[in-house]
Parts: sequence; structure tokens; C-alpha cells
Amino acid sequence: MKERSSPLAGEVARSAGGDVQSGHTGATPNWLWAALLAGAVVTVWWAWFVFGFLSEPSAVGRVLAVLVTSIVLSVVSGVVSAGAAIGLLRKESWGRPLAWIAAVTLTLSGAGAIGGIPALVGLVASRKHASP
Repeated sequence: MKERSSPLAGEVARSAGGDVQSGHTGATPNWLWAALLAGAVVTVWWAWFVFGFLSEPSAVGRVLAVLVTSIVLSVVSGVVSAGAAIGLLRKESWGRPLAWIAAVTLTLSGAGAIGGIPALVGLVASRKHASP
């Protein structure tokens, strides 16, 4: 079966009396925004926790660089995840692509994997196509 080039292709086929079958079996799971939001909260909490170590006497040189990098990346991951959750709730066109980015960054952040891994599973599962 050839894939449609636009959403209107199905409407044209139906109006001509044809049958249109979508190869896509699922949509974005309804719970995905909650997983991303949970991951964002945990990741931002992690950044705040790590921030407490900046005042330690050993936080100099490379150790300071690692701490600051962890804080910055965790905050960015949290903000992106919260934005993706909002985009999914509002059903924005940019919500799903941002959810992919957020799920990957949450998973790689370690602490945010609590939301990132379920989000990745939901995104991958919703991409499955029907068998011919």
C-alpha cells in the first residue's frame, strides 16, 4: 500500500467512493505528558540537589566543571520536558517531536530516567505500523 502524501488524500479517496486505511496503528499515548512532567520534576530536583555541592571545598577545577555541567544539562532537560508535556497536552504539532528530544535527554540524565524510559517506550510503541 502506498502511503498518503497528505491528510487530505484520505478525504479525496473517501469522496470518490474508495476505502482508505491508515498504516499507523496508534496515536501518542494519553499518559505520555505525565511521564515527561514527572521526569522534569525529578531532573530539576536533581539539579537543585547537585547545586548544594558547589559550596564544598573540593568543588574546584574539574569537579566544579562536572557539577556545573550536570546542573545546566539537568535544568535544560527539565525545561524541555516540561515544554513537551505542555505541547502534548495542548495537542500542538511540535509536542511529539519535542517529546522525543525530552525523553532521550531525560533518560541520559540518569535521575530523569524515571520519566524518560516510559516516555521512550510510549513513543516507540505508538510508531508501530499495521501489517499488510
